Amino acid sequence: MTTRDRYESEALAADAGSDPVRVLLVAERPSVGDRAAAAIEDRGERFAVTSADDAAEALGAVDAGEVDCVVSGYDLPGMDGVEFLRAVRDRVGDLPFVLFTARGSEAVASRAVAAGVDEYLPLRDADGVAEDGTADDEPADTDRPDDETTDTDRPDDEPTDADPYAALAERVDRAVSRSRTEHQETEHLDRMTDAFCGIDESWRLTYLNERARELLERDAGELLGERIWDRFPTLRGTRIETEFRDAVASGEPTAFEYHFEGPDLDFAIDAYPSDTGLSVYFRDVTDERERERELRELSERFRLAVEGADVGVWDWDIRTDEVRFDERWAGMLGYDKSEIAFELSEWEDRVHPDDLAEVWAALEAHFAGETEYYRCDHRMEAKSGEWKWIRDRGRVVERNDDGEPVRAVGIHIDVTEEKERERDLERYRRLVDEFPNPVALYDADSRFAVVNDRLTEVYESTPEELVGRKSPLLRRLRETREDDPFAALVAGDREAVSGTIELDLPERSDAIIDFTLRRLVIDGEFDGVLAVSRDVTEKRRRQRALERTSARLEALFEDSPDMVDIHDKAGEIVDANPVMAAELGYDREELVGMDVWEIDTELDPQTGIDLWQSIEMGETRRLETTFRRADGTTFPVEVQVRRVDVQGDDRFLATSRDISERKAYERRIERENERLDEFASIVSHDLRNPLNVLSGYLRLARETGNDSYFDRCDTALDEMERLIDDVLTLARQGDAVGSVDPVPLDELATRYAKDAVGSIDGDEGDESAEPIEVAVETEHDVLADPGRLKRLLQNLFRNAAEHGGDRIVVGDLPDGFYVADDGPGIPEDRRDEVFESGHTTSESGTGFGLAIVERIAEAHGWEVTLTEGDDGGARFEFTGVERP
Repeated sequence: MTTRDRYESEALAADAGSDPVRVLLVAERPSVGDRAAAAIEDRGERFAVTSADDAAEALGAVDAGEVDCVVSGYDLPGMDGVEFLRAVRDRVGDLPFVLFTARGSEAVASRAVAAGVDEYLPLRDADGVAEDGTADDEPADTDRPDDETTDTDRPDDEPTDADPYAALAERVDRAVSRSRTEHQETEHLDRMTDAFCGIDESWRLTYLNERARELLERDAGELLGERIWDRFPTLRGTRIETEFRDAVASGEPTAFEYHFEGPDLDFAIDAYPSDTGLSVYFRDVTDERERERELRELSERFRLAVEGADVGVWDWDIRTDEVRFDERWAGMLGYDKSEIAFELSEWEDRVHPDDLAEVWAALEAHFAGETEYYRCDHRMEAKSGEWKWIRDRGRVVERNDDGEPVRAVGIHIDVTEEKERERDLERYRRLVDEFPNPVALYDADSRFAVVNDRLTEVYESTPEELVGRKSPLLRRLRETREDDPFAALVAGDREAVSGTIELDLPERSDAIIDFTLRRLVIDGEFDGVLAVSRDVTEKRRRQRALERTSARLEALFEDSPDMVDIHDKAGEIVDANPVMAAELGYDREELVGMDVWEIDTELDPQTGIDLWQSIEMGETRRLETTFRRADGTTFPVEVQVRRVDVQGDDRFLATSRDISERKAYERRIERENERLDEFASIVSHDLRNPLNVLSGYLRLARETGNDSYFDRCDTALDEMERLIDDVLTLARQGDAVGSVDPVPLDELATRYAKDAVGSIDGDEGDESAEPIEVAVETEHDVLADPGRLKRLLQNLFRNAAEHGGDRIVVGDLPDGFYVADDGPGIPEDRRDEVFESGHTTSESGTGFGLAIVERIAEAHGWEVTLTEGDDGGARFEFTGVERP
């Protein structure tokens, strides 16, 4: 049966159960139409006939798409049957059309065939007389030739003496079936997964199905009508030309395979010759051949493995439970064959209890026909008592009439080492999956071969989706490197490659990746390239920001006018700027390694550590303390401590500033405040007393007229004058020092003693008073403000006179001088009070003289101390005095 015959038979079979065939009948006469409709419908239930009065009405039905076949006469109102046929072909090119007419002639037949009629049938009775009364040998019309249709033109299944209406029904049936066959054939060819093309006797392409157009990557319009040897000149002289020409010449089909070098494709080609040309089927078998090659390689490896493996065989009579084991089966468990009875229990008793249920489940599934083979890996106890892993494989080879298994055979393979390797591999796999970084194994084509879970998370994918894909990291590596480091790893020119690269990942763009690639060799053969990568985007960005910040900080660190040091959480200084080294009198190298408390006199180790631990990252604390210089001197500082991250380590950045001037200013402010308090005390108390005395004596003088009261008023006024003078001294000059010059202390004391003693002695006008002796026993000069030093000596001499002293001594000390008198002295428990403003034990003193002495000494940077003199009087010692 030919391909077309097969399609026609399939179409007829399909038509039997398909929708009705809708036949449109346009007859020349009503009687002909009635008989024709009856004959067609009697042909089968699947035919449904609809009549139209003329061609125009019929074309309307055709346009509506309600027609499967048209039967038409020739003499129609408005147009003849051939014109009607052409109108139908313009609308529906492949609609079956049967011309059935009593006006048949050779000319009508020729016109109908040229217009594309499917069937042409002249209407004649059984005696060869047309419906209009003309005989076969008479022209039906004076201007039309005789119809030359003979019985030889009829198909074999249409008898010559058949009723013309029955013949019409047969022709309609055949035209419809042929049309549907052609449609089905075209649809089938287009649905075929194989490519198909038709070639005529002149080697021209007559048909291409959709698959052929895809494989040739050409439009059908470009190829149809073209000679294949002209369109594809590369086929000349190939096996394809030889096979095609041999098939056409012999009339025998041919099947062969051909490999196209250019696209590297394998095709399986079947060619079927016919009278009209060649039908060619071809399909792409590249993948199949590749799989076959792989299968052959796998089969060969399997064969070699089986030959080299220790395989034992068993043969089980399921009806009797007799099982025969060979020597290798027994030896696999450490037994001699003679030690094993041919019973099922010999096997079953040795299967591990935990595996037995699974083994029987696999056997029963195979017995029930659920699996093609019995397969199970289980443990069996060897003669030594150890457990061995056995790969058990078998198959039922005989069943009874009821389909129940009767006999099964199989093999045992010792896979203990394989299971150990599997366990090792599983451990390795778990280690790889638990590894915090993405890990992959690449094949030689830079495709993923193995991936761990971390890598699938990075690419937001699954292992199945990743394996086989090209690696984005390797593609990026090749784009950014002039060489090809991966190719060098595959070739064995390098063992490892590492570096950092920017990569676009699904979860972030421009990610920064650290990677290491290492060539993996197993059993002496290249197995792939192992890659371990790590996303360091945030770390790198922090590092870059830190580098920029460090550069700025370094500039600030080196050029800062303040003292700057960096120490760790244990208090050890790790760096210090030049200013700090200069201020403290150390070299920078000396400072590095010192502890903070070696410089900070107010900080002990535990307090410092607790303080630093309490500071948050990025937080700044401010405190005031005292630094000690290398020479032992100290000075106050303000320190700002900030906790910073230096490449992952806690560090503390301390910026310190000398606040000596500020502290001095604060002390001056304090003294000014104290002075204000003193002024308030004087105004409120000390000046009020002489005022009250003056006011009382003036009242008495007026009341009594006694002039002696005025003398007492003068005394009160003198007291007020001295008090005001001392207050002004304290206010204006108490702690002020002008220019400091070398002053001969002996000359100043001698000169002032001559000027001052007389005024002191004569304060009360008592000419009988004994003069005060001033002994100058100093020989050194001092650096001082002469005027302020003169005031200091004046107050000391006056103090001695007011307290009953007769002799004053000015002498030298190793680092200063002293002034001593021979008066009553001051008790030790009251010596600290004498320097307080307003304190006096003399009736004529103001209480400010010694306070002024202390202020002048402090203004010079001296220290004044009150002790007992050699004669029991007061001795004022001044130390810390600089000499020229």
